[in-house]
Amino acid sequence: MSYCTKIGDSMAPLARLAMIAGFSMVFSQCTPEFEGEYSDPEKAEIVDDRWNETDARKTAQAQIKGMLEKPWLGKYKKAAGKQPIVIVDEIENRTDEHLDTKALTEFVRDELINSGEVRFLDKAGRQKILDEVKYQGSGAVAKDKAIAAGRQLGAQYMLGGAVSSSVHTQGGLKTVTYQTLMNLTNLETAEIEWSEKYLIKKRFNRSGSKW
Repeated sequence: MSYCTKIGDSMAPLARLAMIAGFSMVFSQCTPEFEGEYSDPEKAEIVDDRWNETDARKTAQAQIKGMLEKPWLGKYKKAAGKQPIVIVDEIENRTDEHLDTKALTEFVRDELINSGEVRFLDKAGRQKILDEVKYQGSGAVAKDKAIAAGRQLGAQYMLGGAVSSSVHTQGGLKTVTYQTLMNLTNLETAEIEWSEKYLIKKRFNRSGSKW
Protein backbone atom coordinates (compact mmCIF):
# COMPACT_ATOMS: atom_id res chain seq x y z
CA MET A 1 0.00 0.00 0.00
CA SER A 2 1.27 3.49 -0.80
CA TYR A 3 1.87 5.89 2.09
CA CYS A 4 -0.37 8.35 0.31
CA THR A 5 -3.39 5.93 0.20
CA LYS A 6 -6.36 7.37 2.05
CA ILE A 7 -7.43 5.50 5.14
CA GLY A 8 -10.89 4.09 4.43
CA ASP A 9 -13.84 5.05 6.54
CA SER A 10 -14.86 1.39 6.74
CA MET A 11 -11.65 0.39 8.55
CA ALA A 12 -12.15 -0.80 12.11
CA PRO A 13 -11.41 1.95 14.67
CA LEU A 14 -8.50 0.15 16.34
CA ALA A 15 -6.93 -0.76 13.00
CA ARG A 16 -7.42 2.81 11.81
CA LEU A 17 -5.68 4.20 14.90
CA ALA A 18 -2.78 1.80 14.43
CA MET A 19 -2.47 2.81 10.79
CA ILE A 20 -2.52 6.53 11.68
CA ALA A 21 0.19 5.98 14.30
CA GLY A 22 2.30 4.16 11.72
CA PHE A 23 1.91 6.96 9.21
CA SER A 24 2.81 9.50 11.89
CA MET A 25 6.06 7.68 12.64
CA VAL A 26 6.95 7.42 8.95
CA PHE A 27 6.23 11.07 8.20
CA SER A 28 8.05 12.27 11.34
CA GLN A 29 11.15 10.35 10.21
CA CYS A 30 10.89 11.86 6.73
CA THR A 31 10.47 15.42 7.97
CA PRO A 32 13.73 17.31 7.38
CA GLU A 33 15.50 18.40 10.58
CA PHE A 34 17.19 21.39 8.92
CA GLU A 35 15.60 24.77 9.38
CA GLY A 36 17.10 28.11 8.38
CA GLU A 37 16.33 31.76 8.13
CA TYR A 38 18.06 35.01 7.22
CA SER A 39 19.49 37.08 10.04
CA ASP A 40 20.78 40.63 10.31
CA PRO A 41 24.53 40.56 9.45
CA GLU A 42 25.07 43.64 11.62
CA LYS A 43 23.53 41.99 14.70
CA ALA A 44 25.95 40.60 17.25
CA GLU A 45 25.46 36.86 17.66
CA ILE A 46 27.29 34.39 19.90
CA VAL A 47 26.88 30.80 18.76
CA ASP A 48 29.95 29.36 20.49
CA ASP A 49 32.97 30.44 22.54
CA ARG A 50 35.24 31.20 19.59
CA TRP A 51 36.26 34.31 17.67
CA ASN A 52 33.62 35.20 15.09
CA GLU A 53 32.72 37.69 12.38
CA THR A 54 31.15 40.10 14.86
CA ASP A 55 34.40 40.20 16.84
CA ALA A 56 36.36 40.98 13.66
CA ARG A 57 33.98 43.75 12.59
CA LYS A 58 33.84 45.39 16.03
CA THR A 59 37.63 45.24 16.36
CA ALA A 60 38.24 46.79 12.93
CA GLN A 61 35.75 49.60 13.51
CA ALA A 62 37.16 50.49 16.93
CA GLN A 63 40.82 50.24 15.91
CA ILE A 64 40.58 52.28 12.72
CA LYS A 65 38.42 54.93 14.40
CA GLY A 66 41.06 55.25 17.11
CA MET A 67 43.92 55.34 14.63
CA LEU A 68 42.41 58.10 12.50
CA GLU A 69 41.74 60.28 15.55
CA LYS A 70 45.37 60.31 16.70
CA PRO A 71 47.91 63.16 15.98
CA TRP A 72 50.00 61.35 13.34
CA LEU A 73 47.37 61.90 10.62
CA GLY A 74 47.05 65.65 11.09
CA LYS A 75 50.82 66.05 11.28
CA TYR A 76 51.35 64.16 8.01
CA LYS A 77 48.66 66.09 6.13
CA LYS A 78 50.04 69.41 7.36
CA ALA A 79 53.60 68.54 6.35
CA ALA A 80 52.87 66.77 3.05
CA GLY A 81 49.71 68.58 1.99
CA LYS A 82 48.02 65.34 0.99
CA GLN A 83 46.60 62.12 2.36
CA PRO A 84 49.02 59.39 3.43
CA ILE A 85 49.06 56.07 1.60
CA VAL A 86 48.64 53.07 3.89
CA ILE A 87 49.34 49.43 3.12
CA VAL A 88 47.93 46.71 5.40
CA ASP A 89 49.92 43.66 6.38
CA GLU A 90 48.02 40.48 7.27
CA ILE A 91 47.22 40.41 10.97
CA GLU A 92 48.97 37.65 12.90
CA ASN A 93 47.10 34.97 14.83
CA ARG A 94 48.71 34.32 18.23
CA THR A 95 45.78 32.40 19.71
CA ASP A 96 45.46 28.64 20.15
CA GLU A 97 42.43 28.44 17.86
CA HIS A 98 41.95 28.68 14.12
CA LEU A 99 41.18 32.34 13.64
CA ASP A 100 40.24 33.93 10.33
CA THR A 101 42.65 36.87 10.37
CA LYS A 102 42.04 37.40 6.66
CA ALA A 103 38.46 38.44 7.44
CA LEU A 104 39.75 40.86 10.08
CA THR A 105 42.25 42.28 7.57
CA GLU A 106 39.42 42.78 5.07
CA PHE A 107 37.28 44.60 7.65
CA VAL A 108 40.27 46.84 8.44
CA ARG A 109 40.74 47.54 4.73
CA ASP A 110 37.08 48.49 4.31
CA GLU A 111 37.15 50.84 7.29
CA LEU A 112 40.29 52.55 5.97
CA ILE A 113 39.01 53.03 2.43
CA ASN A 114 35.55 54.20 3.45
CA SER A 115 36.91 56.70 5.96
CA GLY A 116 38.19 58.93 3.14
CA GLU A 117 41.07 59.97 5.39
CA VAL A 118 43.83 57.88 3.81
CA ARG A 119 44.69 56.23 0.51
CA PHE A 120 45.00 52.48 0.47
CA LEU A 121 47.25 49.97 -1.28
CA ASP A 122 46.48 46.25 -1.48
CA LYS A 123 49.57 44.39 -0.26
CA ALA A 124 48.11 40.94 -0.95
CA GLY A 125 47.17 41.87 -4.53
CA ARG A 126 50.48 43.46 -5.50
CA GLN A 127 52.07 40.23 -6.72
CA LYS A 128 49.08 39.53 -8.96
CA ILE A 129 49.34 43.06 -10.35
CA LEU A 130 53.07 42.61 -10.92
CA ASP A 131 52.47 39.34 -12.77
CA GLU A 132 49.94 41.05 -15.03
CA VAL A 133 52.27 43.98 -15.74
CA LYS A 134 55.07 41.54 -16.62
CA TYR A 135 52.74 39.64 -18.93
CA GLN A 136 51.68 42.80 -20.72
CA GLY A 137 55.34 43.77 -21.14
CA SER A 138 56.32 40.34 -22.50
CA GLY A 139 55.27 41.19 -26.05
CA ALA A 140 51.97 39.33 -25.88
CA VAL A 141 50.16 42.67 -25.69
CA ALA A 142 50.60 45.52 -28.17
CA LYS A 143 52.98 48.16 -26.77
CA ASP A 144 50.47 50.97 -27.10
CA LYS A 145 47.92 48.90 -25.16
CA ALA A 146 50.20 47.56 -22.40
CA ILE A 147 50.37 49.11 -18.95
CA ALA A 148 53.71 50.77 -18.31
CA ALA A 149 55.78 49.48 -15.40
CA GLY A 150 57.13 51.77 -12.71
CA ARG A 151 54.03 53.85 -12.15
CA GLN A 152 52.62 52.26 -9.02
CA LEU A 153 52.31 54.34 -5.89
CA GLY A 154 54.45 53.77 -2.84
CA ALA A 155 53.04 53.60 0.67
CA GLN A 156 54.22 55.85 3.47
CA TYR A 157 52.81 53.67 6.26
CA MET A 158 52.29 49.98 6.99
CA LEU A 159 49.51 48.88 9.34
CA GLY A 160 50.02 45.56 11.08
CA GLY A 161 49.05 43.73 14.21
CA ALA A 162 48.27 40.51 16.03
CA VAL A 163 45.43 38.86 17.92
CA SER A 164 46.09 36.99 21.17
CA SER A 165 43.70 35.43 23.67
CA SER A 166 43.45 34.29 27.27
CA VAL A 167 40.96 31.77 28.64
CA HIS A 168 39.84 31.31 32.24
CA THR A 169 37.43 28.64 33.49
CA GLN A 170 35.85 27.95 36.86
CA GLY A 171 33.19 25.28 37.06
CA GLY A 172 30.62 26.05 34.40
CA LEU A 173 31.85 29.63 33.88
CA LYS A 174 34.27 30.43 31.08
CA THR A 175 35.77 33.80 30.19
CA VAL A 176 37.57 34.43 26.90
CA THR A 177 39.43 37.67 26.30
CA TYR A 178 40.74 38.58 22.84
CA GLN A 179 43.36 41.31 22.59
CA THR A 180 44.11 42.87 19.21
CA LEU A 181 47.25 44.97 19.06
CA MET A 182 47.68 47.13 15.96
CA ASN A 183 50.46 49.53 15.09
CA LEU A 184 51.24 51.94 12.27
CA THR A 185 54.84 52.11 11.08
CA ASN A 186 56.45 54.89 9.04
CA LEU A 187 58.12 52.97 6.20
CA GLU A 188 60.75 55.64 5.61
CA THR A 189 61.94 55.95 9.20
CA ALA A 190 60.72 52.60 10.68
CA GLU A 191 59.17 54.64 13.50
CA ILE A 192 55.96 53.36 15.05
CA GLU A 193 53.67 56.39 14.99
CA TRP A 194 50.54 54.80 16.42
CA SER A 195 49.84 51.73 18.53
CA GLU A 196 46.71 50.63 20.33
CA LYS A 197 45.12 47.57 21.94
CA TYR A 198 41.46 46.61 21.71
CA LEU A 199 39.90 44.03 24.01
CA ILE A 200 36.84 41.84 23.55
CA LYS A 201 35.77 39.92 26.63
CA LYS A 202 33.09 37.24 26.48
CA ARG A 203 31.54 35.14 29.23
CA PHE A 204 29.88 31.77 28.83
CA ASN A 205 27.95 29.69 31.32
CA ARG A 206 27.39 25.95 31.02
CA SER A 207 24.79 24.84 33.56
CA GLY A 208 25.48 21.71 35.56
CA SER A 209 28.86 20.91 34.01
CA LYS A 210 32.45 22.01 33.67
CA TRP A 211 34.31 23.18 30.57
